[in-house]
Amino acid sequence: MFRLSLLSLLFSSLLYGESLSEEQRVQKGEQVSLMLTQTLGGALKSQLQTGGALKALRFCTLNALSLTDQVGQATDTSIKRISIQNRNPANGVSKEENTMLEQWNMLVKNHKSPPPHVLVKEKEHYTFYKPILINNEVCLKCHGHLEADSELAKEIRSAYPEDKATGYKMGDLRGVIKVVFSD
Repeated sequence: MFRLSLLSLLFSSLLYGESLSEEQRVQKGEQVSLMLTQTLGGALKSQLQTGGALKALRFCTLNALSLTDQVGQATDTSIKRISIQNRNPANGVSKEENTMLEQWNMLVKNHKSPPPHVLVKEKEHYTFYKPILINNEVCLKCHGHLEADSELAKEIRSAYPEDKATGYKMGDLRGVIKVVFSD
């Protein structure tokens, strides 16, 4: 049986002026989230392998926002990583997002999973939220418990004086990927 790829399905719907189905909107949010995760994750993995956590931090400081924007441009979406415990103030949350993340944090603290995603219909667009869980030990190199006088901790404080993104442990909710798009 011939199966259309997600992108061809999305583009054909847009080409003929048809609205996306709920399932297609969720698939689009999942695809864009995955693209961002693979783009940033792949780049950070490479930096870690070639120069350790300091090199990865420096790379992230200089490139994470622009790589995120590139994924958004490539997918015709607006995409961000947001968190209550943000490292970069640009990744802060709105009042409503804060409430959602606090609820999700309570689920995780009670050993329950947050929802795999949330899709919200807004006036002229949709917002897709996907949780980011600490599910890889490598994440803890920069987001775990750091020795206050370590070179990495000093560099984080220098680059991000208002950093709140350390102290995590495996399984914690780091934040969400937020994807905004039109039908």
